[in-house]
Amino acid sequence: MINWILTITPIAVFSLVANAVGKQDDPATAFANVGFLLAATATGFAIHFLLVYCLLILVVTKSNPFSYYKHLVPAQLMAFASVSPAIGPSVGHQVIDRAAALFPPQASSAATIPVTLKSAIASGQVAPFIGGFVIPLGATLNMDGGGIYFPLATIFLAVTSGLEDQITVASYVMLVIIATIGSAGTAPASLVLIITAYNTIFNTTGTPETFSFILAIDWLLDRGRTILNITGDATVARIVSHLMASEEDADDDSAEAEVKRTSAARFSRLTNPEGASMRKSKSRGGQGGPSSGGEML
Repeated sequence: MINWILTITPIAVFSLVANAVGKQDDPATAFANVGFLLAATATGFAIHFLLVYCLLILVVTKSNPFSYYKHLVPAQLMAFASVSPAIGPSVGHQVIDRAAALFPPQASSAATIPVTLKSAIASGQVAPFIGGFVIPLGATLNMDGGGIYFPLATIFLAVTSGLEDQITVASYVMLVIIATIGSAGTAPASLVLIITAYNTIFNTTGTPETFSFILAIDWLLDRGRTILNITGDATVARIVSHLMASEEDADDDSAEAEVKRTSAARFSRLTNPEGASMRKSKSRGGQGGPSSGGEML
């Protein structure tokens, strides 16, 4: 049964796309809208990378972010190539391999953890114990790519379904909330989240016809989302490592300064015992001065 489903899946997806294209009065406009979705998603990823990730490293660490990101290229390539079939291991490796060959499954941040961790530590800018905690945690919680893509896909469905008049500021606010909360841990169900958000925001039911276009390109955009996600994980690991190192340096400096002050005081007492005695007597005289004056009065 599973083999039969996997065999017809590419044909079924092609049929859905062909049906959606055939129902369009202007196919050129439909493909142009898909191009706009791809361009908007890629632009959102680039803006987030430059204005959030790069700027954070530049401001916090006062260093060139690209000197660190160049070490992450192997992890980013792995994120683009990795797959995470939504089929359990009980069906056997042959079925999983066939699924990956027939229909490209979604990329996986979890599958990229070893390469991301190795690349971040090899840069010399991330402590191993920090990377070992931050990067696996981020692979589960950090879904920045999905938070950017899901609202765009939902707006694409609304526009291509003729609901652009219902798009308001409140719609965008709700989309941001749903995408932010729902994107964490929903990588295998990203398509379901898009449909749920669409039906919730625009008070509709079912699946719009243009959803077939998203189904056809989601495997490609998912790889872009995964690359952005693992880059964000490595960015946080870099920032935390820098902050921890700065705090340790500050503690070392304060301890070193205290040692120097103590050593200087001891050296002064050893080299000039008379001066130390005079200072002690003056200190005692200063403390007793007001009391003596009070008795005389």
